[in-house]
Amino acid sequence: MKKANFQKVFFVFLSCFVVAVMGCNTDGCEPKEKYEKVIKLTDAMQAGGSFEAQTHNGHINVTGADVAQCNLIATITARADTVENAQRIAEAVEIKLINSGNKLTAQIEKPTLTPYQRISVSLDVTVPNKTSIDLTSHNGALKIENLIGQVSSTTHNGTITCKKVAGNTQIQTHNGSIVCEEVSGDIKLQTHNGNATASYSAAAPSVCNASLITHNGSVSLTTPPNLSAKVEASTHNGSINTALPMTVTGNITKGKLTGTIGKGEGSLYLETHNGSINIK
Repeated sequence: MKKANFQKVFFVFLSCFVVAVMGCNTDGCEPKEKYEKVIKLTDAMQAGGSFEAQTHNGHINVTGADVAQCNLIATITARADTVENAQRIAEAVEIKLINSGNKLTAQIEKPTLTPYQRISVSLDVTVPNKTSIDLTSHNGALKIENLIGQVSSTTHNGTITCKKVAGNTQIQTHNGSIVCEEVSGDIKLQTHNGNATASYSAAAPSVCNASLITHNGSVSLTTPPNLSAKVEASTHNGSINTALPMTVTGNITKGKLTGTIGKGEGSLYLETHNGSINIK
């Protein structure tokens, strides 16, 4: 009996020690100490190429500029029980720019972590205006601005924003809103929890293919001038509103609208489950 009581007391003591050291609370265990390191990399990059980057925890921002190179700033944030251990983790991260023909890839290599260690790598990147990009994160926001090229961006937990992008754009997140401004080209935006919003630039062609899908959130689309497209919009809990003249086709049912704007050369597909849809 005494041995069992001793084991119980020791277990409680050990648990309290872990709680104190690791900063455990009702939200779980998070390391208390942090160390941050910044790495700057540059590599030649001509217009018309592509850039690819992938991180797990951290944001990625990519901006196009009148340059002939890629400038990358990586912010490494490590957390552990002590500052020394956090620094050791951060110093073990390796970041490279791999140049392969017309493609430049940001490669991140991280050390193996214990259950009570954390690390995130965020990237802020400048590339030539005419660049196609492929970005992936799991926990982090994505931001793209001032690019001419194909855009593919995916995260799981985080918002995605893009501005002044000319080219086919495909964006996906699960928890977070999507906002695209002054775009030109076909777009495909999909989220689960968050609003999906897009506005075309005044110089965008009148024919486009746009798909905006969410489950919990509103959908809003500002179309290019003189739009020509077939339209399909549906919501379960919400309204559908359009400021554009439309020829309605088929049966009009609650929460569902099909129609044609102009000659119907392109296509608009707008879907939500809980939220309203606005077309203008």
